[in-house]
Amino acid sequence: MRGSGGWRLKAHVAGAVLVLRSSLMMRVAAGWVCMAILGLGTSSCAPRGKALPVVVTRPVARALPVARALPARPSDRELNAFYLNAVSDLQRLNTEMNAANKVRDFEVVSKKALEGLLKARATRQVVEQVRDEALRRDRLAAIDLTIKDLERLVAITSQQ
Repeated sequence: MRGSGGWRLKAHVAGAVLVLRSSLMMRVAAGWVCMAILGLGTSSCAPRGKALPVVVTRPVARALPVARALPARPSDRELNAFYLNAVSDLQRLNTEMNAANKVRDFEVVSKKALEGLLKARATRQVVEQVRDEALRRDRLAAIDLTIKDLERLVAITSQQ
């Protein structure tokens, strides 16, 4: 390049070596070299051939023995029966909470709400296994709404 101050070809050097003239170009080149060294250094310290330990836990599943009552690969019919039983239990708990609320026994309401919340979370885990997509979506929407309401109720009754 003629007169630009950028890359210049030295004609007198054997092999035609390029020379950097601009300080900006020097900074860019130095940045690339630093990034390359940093990248190589970081990758050389990484463990080779070892899988990182990943532990997935769901504390609700351990808290409720109900979640383990299903077979290893339950059918949609078995899952549906479990869901309907859980909904029946939640309705029974709701009736008990309403009765306790009428007599202003907030301790019982809080205890029943917490029990219902654990049961609803376990039911959600079971509903996630349903193979029928439309049924699973509807049931998850219903149980998520119940879980939100029970979480709110537990928060309110624990303050009183």
